[in-house]
Parts: sequence; C-alpha cells; structure tokens
Amino acid sequence: MANNNNNSYNDFFDTFFTVSKFPPVDIYENNNGYVITAELAGYDEDKINIYAEKHVLHISSHENEKKEDKDKKYLIRERSVKSFERSFTLPEDAEEEKISASYQKGILSVFIPKKPKEEPKKIAVKIN
Repeated sequence: MANNNNNSYNDFFDTFFTVSKFPPVDIYENNNGYVITAELAGYDEDKINIYAEKHVLHISSHENEKKEDKDKKYLIRERSVKSFERSFTLPEDAEEEKISASYQKGILSVFIPKKPKEEPKKIAVKIN
C-alpha cells in the first residue's frame, strides 16, 4: 500500500510540474541580425558547445553527474539537468562564418549577423 501512495505522490508532481530537458530560449531579430538567448545558469562556460553546420546552429552541453547526486533520490529535479542539445535552422540571410556568442550571469547570447543585402543588378540586353 505504501507503494501505491508513492505512485500517487509522483503522479501529482508529474501532473503539475513539467520538467523540460531544454533550457528556455528567446529568439529575436533586429536590423543587423538574429539573437538567441538561453538560460544556462549553473553551466560552466567551457562546457557549452556552439557550432554551425549545414545551415543549422547547434548548442549543447554535456556534463557528468556528480557523485553526491547519484546517492540521492530526487522527487523533482528542475535545476540539475546538465546535458542538453538544441538545434536551430538558420535563416537564409544568416552569415554563418561571423556568428559570435557571449555568456554572462547564466545567460548565453548568440548573435547571428545578416548577410549584406545585395542590390539587384540591372543587366542591359542588346538586340541583335
């Protein structure tokens, strides 16, 4: 019977508390480019990986669980997710070679500059 109560307890938390494995992000555009900001509080900067490949931006971190965490039985564990992978398809006008990032106070900011707009070329065609 105690096991039944434990399941009800877990079901309660599963119903009312949704734990995401992905850090929340905001994405916005301005005249110069696109910005992705992600909440990564508690992540070590040197363990955050960012790269662009085939017009997709990848952000990830993989950290090992601490020994003291393995000895605990968590009922809710929202703050401890240390491994994640997120991918974002880049817009056509993104200048992938010039993507930059900064990390301050647990917020990762990735700046994706826009390619300069090319003015349409006017080509005169001669009549033979």
